[in-house]
Amino acid sequence: MMGSSPRFDVYGCNFGWGKALAVRSGSSNKFDGKLMAFPGWNGDGSIDLEVCLLPEYMAVLEKDEEFLAVVSAPIEFGVLLGTSGKKV
Repeated sequence: MMGSSPRFDVYGCNFGWGKALAVRSGSSNKFDGKLMAFPGWNGDGSIDLEVCLLPEYMAVLEKDEEFLAVVSAPIEFGVLLGTSGKKV
């Protein structure tokens, strides 16, 4: 397991399963207000954010038009795999 290293290519590391579909911090490392930034899946300078919020705060954020105007829709696993699938 690798954590908090800007030099570790999280999407370039191949354990025999191909390119990772998503990167997350792990279930034991979650608390309200936590934000983790990872290099974007496309490798084009974008970033993927993992935002941990209580459900009531997430519901408010999901209705914030200013926020929604600057974020991308979740990546669909099916798009990455070439099949229909679940959203990340």
